[in-house]
Amino acid sequence: MEHTTKELVNRLSAVGGTESELSQLLDSIEQQHGFIPRDVSDELAKVLALRLERLHRLQRKIESNVQKDVQACIDRWGDEEGNLIMILHEIQNQHGYVPREIAMELSRALHVELARIYEVITFYHYFKLTPPGKHNVTVCMGTACYLKGAPGILTELEKQLGVPEGGTTADRQFHLETVRCIGCCGLSPTMVMDGKTYGKLKPGDVGEIITDAAHELEEAKV
Repeated sequence: MEHTTKELVNRLSAVGGTESELSQLLDSIEQQHGFIPRDVSDELAKVLALRLERLHRLQRKIESNVQKDVQACIDRWGDEEGNLIMILHEIQNQHGYVPREIAMELSRALHVELARIYEVITFYHYFKLTPPGKHNVTVCMGTACYLKGAPGILTELEKQLGVPEGGTTADRQFHLETVRCIGCCGLSPTMVMDGKTYGKLKPGDVGEIITDAAHELEEAKV
């Protein structure tokens, strides 16, 4: 059924979905008319301008919040480069990682090169550049654990979770990492998840541990 140009303009104005949905609507209009009518293209320009303004307002709000957060940390620790690690620790504790926009604002506020900030972040294993998962899975790769099969445990975890070491699952439920030693050599090989230590592991144990954690997540949603 064909639509009048006015009806098409109204439909375009009412679209609040994704760009894909907007594109599909425009495709259907072009198929019906063989071209995009002028009043439809004018309405499209209004819709896009409105979305752009909303995006700019959101961006300004985010920037304002980032500036306030960073300045609050600097006020507590001081605006010297020597306090960078303590400031990064506070940011990491707040967010679970160091967001790029905060690192950029920190660079501006402390007059420190962004490359220097990332050098510190990547040097210390504690700091992360991506959002953590709900469950943090840590495999001990200390000498005792390594010799008793830690590489096999890590390989099985990578297989079960579908991410490499240092990665986070797409649903942000699991983050996989390694450490040099957790100090439980008598239980080697070991892994830690959510503060609980699992010792004397075999690759076959990994699946059940991950499955139990996934079930807990599902039950928490109910």
